Amino acid sequence: MRNIAPKRALARRSRRLLTLAVFSFLIGLVFSVLALLLFVVPLLVPSNPSFDLYNLLRTGALIFGVLLIILAVVMVVRALTWRMDNPLAQVTGEALSEFLGDEYLFLRNVSKSALGYIDAILIGPPGALIFRIIDREGVFFNEGKRWMLQREKGEWLPMRWSPTVEAVEDIQKLRAYLARHDLEQIQVWGVIVMTQPPPQTQVTVDNALVPVAFLDELSYKLSDTYFAKDRVSPSDLAELANLLMN
Repeated sequence: MRNIAPKRALARRSRRLLTLAVFSFLIGLVFSVLALLLFVVPLLVPSNPSFDLYNLLRTGALIFGVLLIILAVVMVVRALTWRMDNPLAQVTGEALSEFLGDEYLFLRNVSKSALGYIDAILIGPPGALIFRIIDREGVFFNEGKRWMLQREKGEWLPMRWSPTVEAVEDIQKLRAYLARHDLEQIQVWGVIVMTQPPPQTQVTVDNALVPVAFLDELSYKLSDTYFAKDRVSPSDLAELANLLMN
């Protein structure tokens, strides 16, 4: 199994964001300078009937310019701190490589504007499998979309976020993405992976919408779902891999 991260695509996206930041900064600078000039050298006097509109326009131009400059700074920070890999996904891929052959491709740290961020996607003859990877210790309970965490005194408290909800959203986005590229025949599955083993982490599942598994359980936990049978042609898999890697 190939276990890779699309670093070239991520680097290219980072460069595009930097370029967009430069343009935003220059446009914001132009608007800000022109607005300040209109304040320093006013073209209309306060007694002019059109002064209120003039004042509104120059104030709006100044605010717009400053906002563009702030946006440019945010984009620069985002581009320079773009994560090029996901260590947890790499560990997950290594666990999968122990029982999967070369017909499978494990893509880590997938980040595309049409999909958002996905921890990892396994592409193989059964279809596409989305991974939501959790690196937390504790005692968890999952029912449907709901997740709860057991506290030290034994009481259960609802979690503020749901790995299931995030996984379902990723699945829906990838299905829509495939439909736009005429690849709706590729089935999309999902799994939530717990990287911390028992007894540090324990999970009780009741009617889960998305399967939950530890690293050493992936092969048999998905044997009746994703790994049940081959469904996708090699040509469709190659097209999907090309879409996600570029």
